Amino acid sequence: MKNRMFCNGVFIFSNNPNVKMAVENIAYIIAGMLIAVVVYAGIGFLLSTSEPLVTVVSDSMEPTLSRGDMLILKGIPFDEISTGKEDGDIIVYICPDSEPKCPDGNKLIVHRVFSKNPDGTITTWGDNNPAYDRWNVQPEWIKGRMLIRLPYFGYPRILISDYLNI
Repeated sequence: MKNRMFCNGVFIFSNNPNVKMAVENIAYIIAGMLIAVVVYAGIGFLLSTSEPLVTVVSDSMEPTLSRGDMLILKGIPFDEISTGKEDGDIIVYICPDSEPKCPDGNKLIVHRVFSKNPDGTITTWGDNNPAYDRWNVQPEWIKGRMLIRLPYFGYPRILISDYLNI
Protein backbone atom coordinates (compact mmCIF):
# COMPACT_ATOMS: atom_id res chain seq x y z
CA MET A 1 0.00 0.00 0.00
CA LYS A 2 1.52 3.30 -1.00
CA ASN A 3 -0.67 5.33 1.40
CA ARG A 4 0.96 3.76 4.47
CA MET A 5 3.50 5.80 6.50
CA PHE A 6 5.56 4.85 9.53
CA CYS A 7 5.57 7.62 12.18
CA ASN A 8 6.97 7.34 15.72
CA GLY A 9 6.66 3.57 15.72
CA VAL A 10 3.07 3.60 14.41
CA PHE A 11 1.82 2.83 10.93
CA ILE A 12 -0.47 5.56 9.60
CA PHE A 13 -2.68 4.84 6.64
CA SER A 14 -2.69 8.35 5.20
CA ASN A 15 -0.45 10.71 3.26
CA ASN A 16 -2.08 13.74 4.84
CA PRO A 17 0.59 15.77 6.73
CA ASN A 18 -2.07 16.95 9.21
CA VAL A 19 -2.74 13.36 10.23
CA LYS A 20 0.98 12.77 10.69
CA MET A 21 1.27 15.93 12.84
CA ALA A 22 -1.75 14.93 14.93
CA VAL A 23 -0.31 11.46 15.58
CA GLU A 24 3.05 12.97 16.52
CA ASN A 25 1.37 15.43 18.93
CA ILE A 26 -0.62 12.65 20.57
CA ALA A 27 2.55 10.55 20.91
CA TYR A 28 4.37 13.48 22.56
CA ILE A 29 1.51 14.09 24.97
CA ILE A 30 1.41 10.41 25.98
CA ALA A 31 5.20 10.34 26.36
CA GLY A 32 5.09 13.51 28.47
CA MET A 33 2.41 12.03 30.73
CA LEU A 34 4.39 8.83 31.19
CA ILE A 35 7.54 10.80 32.01
CA ALA A 36 5.61 12.87 34.57
CA VAL A 37 4.28 9.72 36.27
CA VAL A 38 7.75 8.14 36.38
CA VAL A 39 9.35 11.35 37.74
CA TYR A 40 6.61 11.71 40.41
CA ALA A 41 7.05 8.08 41.46
CA GLY A 42 10.83 8.53 41.50
CA ILE A 43 10.60 11.62 43.70
CA GLY A 44 8.25 9.73 46.02
CA PHE A 45 10.70 6.83 46.21
CA LEU A 46 13.63 9.14 46.99
CA LEU A 47 11.63 10.99 49.67
CA SER A 48 10.04 7.82 51.13
CA THR A 49 6.44 8.88 50.55
CA SER A 50 3.61 8.06 48.17
CA GLU A 51 2.59 11.75 48.09
CA PRO A 52 5.77 13.81 47.48
CA LEU A 53 3.94 16.93 46.24
CA VAL A 54 0.75 18.31 47.77
CA THR A 55 -1.14 21.59 47.53
CA VAL A 56 -2.53 23.49 50.51
CA VAL A 57 -6.24 23.93 49.69
CA SER A 58 -7.56 25.70 52.80
CA ASP A 59 -6.68 28.53 55.17
CA SER A 60 -6.42 26.30 58.26
CA MET A 61 -2.63 26.74 58.47
CA GLU A 62 -2.50 30.55 58.02
CA PRO A 63 -0.20 32.41 58.52
CA THR A 64 2.40 29.61 58.31
CA LEU A 65 1.01 28.17 55.07
CA SER A 66 -1.34 29.78 52.59
CA ARG A 67 -3.92 28.38 50.23
CA GLY A 68 -2.09 27.71 46.98
CA ASP A 69 1.25 26.78 48.52
CA MET A 70 2.78 23.57 47.21
CA LEU A 71 4.59 21.39 49.72
CA ILE A 72 7.33 18.87 49.12
CA LEU A 73 7.02 16.06 51.66
CA LYS A 74 9.43 13.56 53.09
CA GLY A 75 8.36 10.36 54.76
CA ILE A 76 9.09 10.34 58.50
CA PRO A 77 9.24 7.55 61.08
CA PHE A 78 6.61 8.02 63.77
CA ASP A 79 9.18 8.25 66.57
CA GLU A 80 10.91 11.21 64.84
CA ILE A 81 7.80 13.41 64.72
CA SER A 82 8.13 16.60 66.81
CA THR A 83 5.17 17.97 68.76
CA GLY A 84 4.09 21.42 69.89
CA LYS A 85 1.39 24.04 69.32
CA GLU A 86 3.80 26.44 67.58
CA ASP A 87 6.84 24.35 66.71
CA GLY A 88 5.50 20.85 66.05
CA ASP A 89 6.13 19.23 62.68
CA ILE A 90 3.73 20.05 59.87
CA ILE A 91 2.51 16.77 58.46
CA VAL A 92 0.18 15.66 55.70
CA TYR A 93 -2.17 12.74 56.26
CA ILE A 94 -5.32 11.18 54.89
CA CYS A 95 -8.20 10.86 57.31
CA PRO A 96 -10.18 7.89 55.92
CA ASP A 97 -13.93 7.63 55.44
CA SER A 98 -13.94 4.92 58.12
CA GLU A 99 -13.12 7.55 60.78
CA PRO A 100 -16.51 9.13 61.64
CA LYS A 101 -14.99 12.32 63.11
CA CYS A 102 -13.01 13.19 59.96
CA PRO A 103 -14.30 15.93 57.70
CA ASP A 104 -14.72 14.81 54.09
CA GLY A 105 -12.81 11.56 54.45
CA ASN A 106 -10.03 10.45 52.11
CA LYS A 107 -8.74 13.98 51.57
CA LEU A 108 -5.24 15.12 52.39
CA ILE A 109 -5.03 17.26 55.51
CA VAL A 110 -2.08 19.56 56.25
CA HIS A 111 -1.82 20.30 59.99
CA ARG A 112 0.73 20.70 62.77
CA VAL A 113 1.44 17.88 65.24
CA PHE A 114 0.15 19.08 68.61
CA SER A 115 0.81 15.99 70.75
CA LYS A 116 1.53 12.28 70.77
CA ASN A 117 -1.01 10.18 72.62
CA PRO A 118 -0.41 7.13 74.86
CA ASP A 119 -2.34 4.92 72.42
CA GLY A 120 0.25 5.56 69.65
CA THR A 121 -1.83 8.16 67.76
CA ILE A 122 -1.19 11.87 67.39
CA THR A 123 -3.35 14.95 67.77
CA THR A 124 -3.04 17.67 65.12
CA TRP A 125 -4.04 21.31 64.99
CA GLY A 126 -4.42 23.77 62.14
CA ASP A 127 -2.56 26.96 63.10
CA ASN A 128 -5.59 29.06 62.14
CA ASN A 129 -8.16 26.82 63.87
CA PRO A 130 -9.57 27.60 67.36
CA ALA A 131 -8.90 24.09 68.73
CA TYR A 132 -7.11 20.84 68.01
CA ASP A 133 -8.67 18.32 65.63
CA ARG A 134 -11.45 16.09 67.01
CA TRP A 135 -9.87 12.88 65.66
CA ASN A 136 -6.62 11.11 66.47
CA VAL A 137 -4.27 10.47 63.55
CA GLN A 138 -3.12 6.89 63.12
CA PRO A 139 0.54 6.47 62.09
CA GLU A 140 -0.43 4.69 58.86
CA TRP A 141 -2.46 7.74 57.72
CA ILE A 142 0.66 9.94 57.62
CA LYS A 143 2.04 10.68 54.16
CA GLY A 144 4.99 12.78 55.30
CA ARG A 145 6.42 15.86 56.95
CA MET A 146 6.73 19.20 55.17
CA LEU A 147 10.24 19.53 53.77
CA ILE A 148 9.91 22.56 51.49
CA ARG A 149 7.18 25.17 50.94
CA LEU A 150 6.76 26.59 47.42
CA PRO A 151 4.45 29.63 47.65
CA TYR A 152 1.85 29.93 44.86
CA PHE A 153 3.03 26.79 43.00
CA GLY A 154 -0.21 24.99 43.89
CA TYR A 155 -2.56 27.51 42.29
CA PRO A 156 -2.91 25.63 38.98
CA ARG A 157 -4.27 22.65 40.91
CA ILE A 158 -6.63 24.88 42.91
CA LEU A 159 -7.91 26.61 39.77
CA ILE A 160 -8.54 23.27 38.08
CA SER A 161 -10.33 21.79 41.10
CA ASP A 162 -12.36 24.96 41.79
CA TYR A 163 -13.56 25.41 38.23
CA LEU A 164 -14.03 21.76 37.34
CA ASN A 165 -15.38 20.80 40.80
CA ILE A 166 -13.00 17.87 41.21
